[in-house]
Amino acid sequence: MNAPPLATPSSDDRPIWDIWLSSLWLPSITVAVELGLFEALRESPATSEELARRLELNPRGTRPLLQLLVSLGALVLHDGNFQLAPLAQNYLLSDSPFFWGHVWSLSIDLSPIHARLRDSLVARPRPSAASAPSQPAHLVEAWESGRIDLERAGGIARFMNSHSMAAAAGLAKTVSFESIARLLDVGGGSGCFSIALAQRNPQLRCTIMDLAAMCHWAQKYIDTAGIGDRVDTRSVDMFREAWPHGYDAIFFSNVFHDWSFETCVQLAASAYAALPGNGRIYLHEMLLDDSGTAPRTAAAFSVLMLIGTRGQQFRFVDLRKLLASAGFVDVTVTPAHGYYSLVSGRKR
Repeated sequence: MNAPPLATPSSDDRPIWDIWLSSLWLPSITVAVELGLFEALRESPATSEELARRLELNPRGTRPLLQLLVSLGALVLHDGNFQLAPLAQNYLLSDSPFFWGHVWSLSIDLSPIHARLRDSLVARPRPSAASAPSQPAHLVEAWESGRIDLERAGGIARFMNSHSMAAAAGLAKTVSFESIARLLDVGGGSGCFSIALAQRNPQLRCTIMDLAAMCHWAQKYIDTAGIGDRVDTRSVDMFREAWPHGYDAIFFSNVFHDWSFETCVQLAASAYAALPGNGRIYLHEMLLDDSGTAPRTAAAFSVLMLIGTRGQQFRFVDLRKLLASAGFVDVTVTPAHGYYSLVSGRKR
């Protein structure tokens, strides 16, 4: 017997996201202090690329860090250049009589986030998917290698299901999928989005496409929901194996933010090739605004992506350009739930 559609929570989940990702606020400040970022910008305002060169930092990581510092009120972004705000001038310069850096020394010693963020900024860029290590240490490297063991996959599925259940229920209630008959959920994890969408749309059949170990756990969530007649799994390595055809929509949630712009173009191209004419692509992501510095929680999420992935949070204009480069047209964005939006494009 099919379970009824999951009701959306009675309260917005944005405060929960704020609480979680506020853990990036202080490490972003303390790392910037340690690396001399505020002193460098006192000398002269700079773009993120210029500052990365000046301080010999990883260019990919410098921009999301600066964007979060703008959102926190430490910096100002003007005509593409980052410069000190009064907050930094007063409290974040080491020679200021009001410098707060000494207060945080114990926090730095006890903070693994500070160390990981600092190392992400000063280290060389990590290897690409083509040269993934034989024993993946980070989650994204496990996907690159195409190998995740069952125990680790179970932890990933529980993590994804926990932070995405409200978003899945909200998306299914807010956005219409009535015109879609078959949907391929790429990197679907626990399957919470496919389950929620199928529960709300009786005409819809969904397939969760992921690595074999992830599909094992997704099937358990499908069985619990009692919706195995309309949601199934398919084990596919999205980087190395052919994508299945026969779907009129391909859905990605929290996938593109894990990868570089170039890798996301490849994923969009794979989706384009697998879709029929007029087929649709859906990207479910927490978007930054056009400035790239707000909402603050999305900016903090982007810094988290720096620590653990190859990617960052996108602006809508970035995803529109990305999908257009793969051939998609009529790219639009719709608010989904909480901080999340749904970007959609159509294959010609």
